[in-house]
Amino acid sequence: MSRSLRGIVREFGPAAQVVGTERYEPTRPGPGQVAVRMVLASINPSDLVTISGAYASRTVLPFVPGFEGVGVVEETGPGVRDLRAGQRVLPLGSAGAWQQTKVTDGRWCLAVRPELTDEQAATAYINPLTALLMTRHHVLDTGAEVVAVNAAASAIGRMLIRMLNRAGIRPIALVRRPHSLARLAGTELTAAVCTADRPAGEALHEITRGRGLDVALDAVGGTEGAELGRALAAGGTLVHYGLLSGQPLPPHLPAERRDVRIVLFRLRDWVHTVQAEAPDRLADALAEVFGLVLDGTAASQVAGVYPLSAVRQALERDAAPGRRGKVLLSLAD
Repeated sequence: MSRSLRGIVREFGPAAQVVGTERYEPTRPGPGQVAVRMVLASINPSDLVTISGAYASRTVLPFVPGFEGVGVVEETGPGVRDLRAGQRVLPLGSAGAWQQTKVTDGRWCLAVRPELTDEQAATAYINPLTALLMTRHHVLDTGAEVVAVNAAASAIGRMLIRMLNRAGIRPIALVRRPHSLARLAGTELTAAVCTADRPAGEALHEITRGRGLDVALDAVGGTEGAELGRALAAGGTLVHYGLLSGQPLPPHLPAERRDVRIVLFRLRDWVHTVQAEAPDRLADALAEVFGLVLDGTAASQVAGVYPLSAVRQALERDAAPGRRGKVLLSLAD
């Protein structure tokens, strides 16, 4: 294989400052492995949190970031029977999407539907699968009716609302800035609340007429996530899946609300568990997600595509206020 380019992190810190690029010689795939020529990769909050050092205890430096991307199988190692050169796949299960050639375990490479564009495929994993699983397991399967979504104007927030609307549920949407309310146009809501104008707890108490929430989907954490937890009805569930505030939920919240469930949802945990126990479930879930991407329910807007050589500019664009859509890295030469 020819020398390739990859993003590299040698010290933890702000992504736009610590992510560099370097040339490297990809290894040949060993038994059970495949070499995937990456085409596009996404920049996600999970990448930025890892680069910051939030998970330093389980992240070995240096490392290649990127949990989501699409590529084409370039070469298969001995024992690989279900994949072939030229096949388009999502290489899941590990970081490393921000490089031109990713050598990985073949069992983690899942085929992509041919109808999907590369941009759709590169954004069809983390947000769509997270939204689908949370909606199904914590809302639909439990019969929840009164649901709140914070960070509602974010890509995954709007995706969650569309999935809930598809099931006939009109959630309460919470945003942190007034201008974000306009991004909720076209969705079906019980109410939209800007927490810069009034406290979330007060608004939710009024909107639910004191009943409380059945389910709250929290992408923020910190004090905002705690407010959602306090707004739950007895027996309700707080699903905490993101850390946009940079702060964890207050440690005293479980003791304060012993009458509710607090679920820490991590896509990685679900994916690794089902891949070990019932890999067909992961393939089936992705097949469903691909359909939702194609019909627009789980579609992601793209704000820009940058070459890997301009990764720092891409990361600056990703951090820019008011950005609408995902920032992608192109891995083409």
